[in-house]
Amino acid sequence: MKRIYKILISFIFILLLMAFNEQNKVQAKSYYIDDMNIQAIVLENGDLEIEQTLKYTFNGSYNGIYITIPTKYKNKEEKISKISDDIYNAQGIELQKVSQLKNGEIVEFQKVNNASNGQIRVYTEELKSDIYKLKVFCPTENGSKTFKLNYILKNICVSHNDIGELYYNFIGGEWECTIKNLKIDIYLPNNQTELKIWGHGPDNGISEIVDNTHVRLKVNNVPTGKYVAGRVVFDKSNIPNAQKVSNIDAYNLIYEDEQQISKINDKKRNYTKNIYLFALALIIYWVILLIIYEKDKKIELVQVNDEELFQKYNPMVAGCLQGSRDILARDIIAVILNLIENKHINLEIKKINSESYGYYLTKVPEKENMMDEIETIIYNWVFEGANVVELAKRLGEIPKDKLANEKFERLNNITQKTLNQKGANKRTVPVLLRVFNTFLFFITIYVVIKHIMYEGFEIYNETDILFTIIPILLYMLPITMILIYIPIMIIVNIRHQVTKLVHKVTGQKVVTTSITIISIFLVIILLTVLIANKANRYIVADEILLCISLIIMLTDNLMLKNSVKMIEDYSKINGLKQKIENYTMMEDRDIEQVTLWGKYLAYSVSFGIADKICKRIKGLYVDDDLLNIINDKKMLDYIFSNYSFFYYNTSLDRRFMRGYTKAIGTVVSSYGSNSSSGGSGGGFSGGGGFSRGRRLSEEAGGAF
Repeated sequence: MKRIYKILISFIFILLLMAFNEQNKVQAKSYYIDDMNIQAIVLENGDLEIEQTLKYTFNGSYNGIYITIPTKYKNKEEKISKISDDIYNAQGIELQKVSQLKNGEIVEFQKVNNASNGQIRVYTEELKSDIYKLKVFCPTENGSKTFKLNYILKNICVSHNDIGELYYNFIGGEWECTIKNLKIDIYLPNNQTELKIWGHGPDNGISEIVDNTHVRLKVNNVPTGKYVAGRVVFDKSNIPNAQKVSNIDAYNLIYEDEQQISKINDKKRNYTKNIYLFALALIIYWVILLIIYEKDKKIELVQVNDEELFQKYNPMVAGCLQGSRDILARDIIAVILNLIENKHINLEIKKINSESYGYYLTKVPEKENMMDEIETIIYNWVFEGANVVELAKRLGEIPKDKLANEKFERLNNITQKTLNQKGANKRTVPVLLRVFNTFLFFITIYVVIKHIMYEGFEIYNETDILFTIIPILLYMLPITMILIYIPIMIIVNIRHQVTKLVHKVTGQKVVTTSITIISIFLVIILLTVLIANKANRYIVADEILLCISLIIMLTDNLMLKNSVKMIEDYSKINGLKQKIENYTMMEDRDIEQVTLWGKYLAYSVSFGIADKICKRIKGLYVDDDLLNIINDKKMLDYIFSNYSFFYYNTSLDRRFMRGYTKAIGTVVSSYGSNSSSGGSGGGFSGGGGFSRGRRLSEEAGGAF
């Protein structure tokens, strides 16, 4: 607790330091487009006149925006269309006006050859490698601004033998910010015949024909890296002066092209749907495996002879059989109590003061050869070469033994071997089926890889939340470590509580293994949903599939069954547990049978119901030593907590948490004594990769 207080005090100190030191403040800069409205008019010469209105929302300080408009097709991908891609290249950009809508008025920007950060109401143009780049200087801090661009895309429409065509990527795959609402209106002022339009991009997009002169594309929440393209087919008389002539009959080719694109998109959606169905089938398969290879035959509860069970099973073995589990730390205490009850260890209680007692254990050499292997190991572990030890002190020291994990592991192996020899926990899944399950796991990996390659994976760019958060988390490392500590502690404690509950109710290791795997994948899926581009959300299906196939592969060797005789013993031990827990069949016991209460206490500890037996014993006139033990707060803390002190000192996750806590203290101390401020620089940012799908001329935008 002292260490936690130090961490909290250091945490508060860091917050105060950052509050008074302006240079150490870190703001999460981000921006997005609330609305983008594009009005495009097809001109008679095949040009496209565009008025583009963009409403930005800025969180943080920015110098302005930039837009790049590549006009040449690039990024050669799988060929779908029978029409040459090059025919859709534009021949250039003619910028007409750059302006800002401010308080209902239009404020124009002036073109300059060069500009630097901080200048206002100016813009620069740059044409490099067929890419037109526009930078608009308009310093902004935490606010919204609306910009308007007017330009002509030269010679973009194509005159075929039978039809005219416009095919253009209005939103290219290099946009670095999300667009909440996108509307693209395309006009052919003199058209008299029917129009056709196809939209390419996000699945939630809508393409519609408003009238014979007007078509529209609408998309909500366009993620970064996603493109939105429009393809319009119309009467070629709308572009009588077009310079771009294909000399081909194009309508059927375009129609076949769009049908093929639609089929591919449907196939991709169906692929993802089939991944979910595959995962569901594996869940059903796993349940069938559990029913066939783990579910024991039920038998009616038979009458139990307590002494017979006490002779056949020590508390550790009985607890593992009853819970179908590995050994728990509480089993160590249960065996110690049983050794005391069997007089293999002498217990002497000495009063230390008015409120506490000392519980002194003494060896009984003449009975050492009467103990089984498990009892001998615990007996030697308790005494560690001494002849007399104090019980409470030894219970505190045992987990700190540097070989504690090895001894605990050895005890577990011997216990499981003992149970196996008696017919319990036999692995029943055939080797061939286990090989098949492993093969099935690799099949799922293949399916997932194929799915990702088929869908296409878009790498996160610099404006994604991941790249916004990580620098901040690294900068505020101490706070980050403390914040991470909290969910880790929650996960660790939940895992322990779930494990404890599962052991108490069913004890099945397969369940706890599954819970661990599912918990890990839930975190991965959550991160995917929060961080990944929406275009990559299909990966959730792959993660679910991998999760269930991994569970099948890792748990088929944990599917255990018991022999008929062992099931009978299991039934008897459960009967013993119920008898202790419910006090039935105990109310009328004779006084000479009271000596069994010490046995019941030992076994109830292993069964995890010590609180039940203690309540019962306190109301009886039994052995004074037994009453002293259950009346001693320190001893009851060990018993009722299931000896959690042992796990705190030995289990891997507990040792990790202690090491992590120590690391937090080190980092916090280092940060507090060596904190310093630093400078930062800025420049134009941009770039990124193309999104999947057919692409034509690309347009990208960002802020700087």
